[in-house]
Amino acid sequence: MTQGQDMVKTGSLRFGVMCNGTVFRRWQAEALTRLIDHGHRPALLIVDARETSEKPLFLRLLRKRWGTALFFFIDRRIFSPTEKDPVNLEKELSGVASIRCKVVKRGVSEYFAEDDLNTVRDYRLDFILRFGFGIIRGDILSAAGYGVWSFHHDDEMIYRGGPPGFWEIYRGDPVSGAVMQRLTERLDGGIVLKKGYLKTVMHSWRESHGRLLEVSSAWPALVADELASGAGNGDAGRFSAGAAPSLTVAPLYRVPGNLKMINFLLKIFRNRILFHYRRLMQMEIWNVGMIEKPIHELALGGERLRDEDIRWLPEIRNAGYLADPFGYVAAGRLHVLAEDYSYRSGRAGISEVVFSTHPDGVVEADHHLSYPYVVEHEGEIYCLPESSQAPAITLYRKDKATGQFTPHRTLLVQPGAVDPTLISYHDRWWLFLTTKEHSNTHLYLFYSRDFHGEFLPHRLNPVKIDVRSARPAGTPFSHEGALYRPAQDCSVTYGGRIAVNRVLKLTPDEFLEETVGYIEPPAGSIYRKGIHTISKAGGYTLIDGKRYVISLQHLFRNILRPSRFSKPGRSEPGRSFFPAGKEANDA
Repeated sequence: MTQGQDMVKTGSLRFGVMCNGTVFRRWQAEALTRLIDHGHRPALLIVDARETSEKPLFLRLLRKRWGTALFFFIDRRIFSPTEKDPVNLEKELSGVASIRCKVVKRGVSEYFAEDDLNTVRDYRLDFILRFGFGIIRGDILSAAGYGVWSFHHDDEMIYRGGPPGFWEIYRGDPVSGAVMQRLTERLDGGIVLKKGYLKTVMHSWRESHGRLLEVSSAWPALVADELASGAGNGDAGRFSAGAAPSLTVAPLYRVPGNLKMINFLLKIFRNRILFHYRRLMQMEIWNVGMIEKPIHELALGGERLRDEDIRWLPEIRNAGYLADPFGYVAAGRLHVLAEDYSYRSGRAGISEVVFSTHPDGVVEADHHLSYPYVVEHEGEIYCLPESSQAPAITLYRKDKATGQFTPHRTLLVQPGAVDPTLISYHDRWWLFLTTKEHSNTHLYLFYSRDFHGEFLPHRLNPVKIDVRSARPAGTPFSHEGALYRPAQDCSVTYGGRIAVNRVLKLTPDEFLEETVGYIEPPAGSIYRKGIHTISKAGGYTLIDGKRYVISLQHLFRNILRPSRFSKPGRSEPGRSFFPAGKEANDA
């Protein structure tokens, strides 16, 4: 199953939409069309019947909120994302019943009349999407089987109120959250149905806000699929009438005044200059290191990595680097496969390095591809390289006679797969990956009963949306009966550190993990700017580390080849280790 394909459904849901008519914002229209494409049926449009007649100019000027005028001007004229553009769904919603409702306003809250409530109840809706009206309260919240679903495009545990995605940039918060919740009487304190965390785009409010809208537009269909299949009915009671709401005690944020808005614009200007400077001038240099300790001691020990414990490889010259190390022990020697990236070509491959178990030097052999995840099974050594430009994930097996890795089988038809990570746990094989579209945030999970069997999609895909702990970062491992999964934390910078997640639930219908610690870049090292891979090979642990170099050559390459900027890809042609390739990870 690919990312764009529908999930297998055992039923469909009837839903209503609170709206102002058939014109929606683009992200809202996308949410509705996805629901329809997934087989769910719009049964009722609940239209706001309040008049919005144009008032005379002098009255509009008198009532204008001049203290926040700068925000509203810039929000509507300059920083509005395309996801807020109007889209008319008159054709798609033709034949859907509609009722026009006027609400009674009490303070900031809006309440529906009893006659309208009875009409809504008569349609026996499974849920209602709120794409209109204001802060609604009262019996309308229970007029559908699973309530009213609404969006808050911030992390409700930190930012209640609004504007969406604004205060994260103003306060320098590297992570922006979004939540879809079943509304309760408490503002931004609903029952969380879906939640995600994205990297804040510090130099562009339009882009940061737009990403939150775009990503969350998929959530109504995903949650409706879960309900229709019956998978989520017992999921900690979050779909039940007595489900616990968010316990947020976050402060309530409001629209910024003109002075704060001027300060915000200055921050955006400064951030944009820094962004382009770093993108044009800073060159990432990664390197691979080996530590003579088992992976659980480093990942769970609670101590920061020390440079003196790491045996680093010599750096590649001529604008290149090694990263993403995986390995295996054979004939008393540690074999390390690593991404070999060239800035000159903008492409990457695989190099194999052999560490002797005795201090007698390093031997290199030129082989080429990328992210060479190693799997050992029944005496055979396999490699699962990332090939995000290919339409499928291919598993390779090492030929013991030639030492070459040859194609063994297609593991999964999944275009754009990033960092595929394969493990055996309990009675199944599990495949973790992200995709090029959301490589740092959306975690997908597949499973098979057998190593050589068909891999099926997890029912909750994507099982996690979190820039801090989704993307695979090396070898999952078990310790004292628990499974741990390393993941990249890209919230501050790409490959900034590794989150260590303890897996709490792992079945075809459930997935839950918690972050129990972080692996920071090694203290006292020149490679202290990042770490994004930790893997085990026998009793050894392999890591990588990042540093930055200011390079005029890098600037000229970016000017001459602006589409690549600092995106790693495949390396220059060499002796073929694998026949396929990939564009590497987002820089």
